[in-house]
Amino acid sequence: MGDGGGNMNRLLVCVAGAVLLSAVACTAGGGPSRVKPSSRTSSTRTALPRAATADPGRVVDASRSALTAKLSVKDLPGPHGMFTAAVGQSAATFAWETADGRFCSGSAATDGGFISSLCVSDRRDTPFSVRPMLVPLLSTYTFAEVHVFGADREIVRAVTCNGRPLAVRRLPPVLDGRRALYAFALSEPTAGRVTVTVVRGRATATEHVELLGGHLQHKASCR
Repeated sequence: MGDGGGNMNRLLVCVAGAVLLSAVACTAGGGPSRVKPSSRTSSTRTALPRAATADPGRVVDASRSALTAKLSVKDLPGPHGMFTAAVGQSAATFAWETADGRFCSGSAATDGGFISSLCVSDRRDTPFSVRPMLVPLLSTYTFAEVHVFGADREIVRAVTCNGRPLAVRRLPPVLDGRRALYAFALSEPTAGRVTVTVVRGRATATEHVELLGGHLQHKASCR
C-alpha cells in the first residue's frame, strides 16, 4: 500500500482510539456549551482482530462479556444493563448508565483483543436540556462509524443521509427515563452530516448530527 493508504490507516486508528464522547448542555442563559469527558476516565485497547462472520447474538454476548470484565466496579452498568449500539462481524459497541447515573460507552472484540471504554466523571456532565435538542454522546470509528445521541424533550422519527433512511436503534432511556437514546452506524468513515427529523409536541423539526469523515477527504459523504 502506498504512502496515502498508510496515512489513511494511521488516521483511522487515531479516530478509533479517540472515542469522542461529548455532550451539549445548556448554560444558565439557555445557550449551548460543550462538555468534555474528564481526564480521569479510562480506556484500554489493543489491535482489532480480523475474524470470520459470526452470529450477531453471539457477537453481542461475547463482546459484552469481554468489555464488562475490564471495567472498574464504579463504571459497571447499572440496573438497566448495557445497550447495544452497533454490531460488527467480530466486535460490538455499547452504551450504558452506571448505578450513579453517569453515561458510558465502549467497544470490544469477541475475543477481547480490542477493548475501549469511556465514562463521564459525573452525571452532571451530561445534564438534561431545558429546551428540545439533540445531545451528541458518542462518535467513534472501530469496525464502523458509530454514533449515539440523546434526544431531550423531542422524539426522533428518522435519520437520513442524502435523503436515504438509515437504520436507527432506539436504546433504553437514561437520566431517570427523561432522555431517549438513539444509535446509528455507517460502514465506512463518512463526511458531512446526517439529517434527523424530530417531533416536538405536534410540530416537526429538522436537526443534524456531524459525522467523522470531514478531515479524511473520503468520497463517502452525507449532505
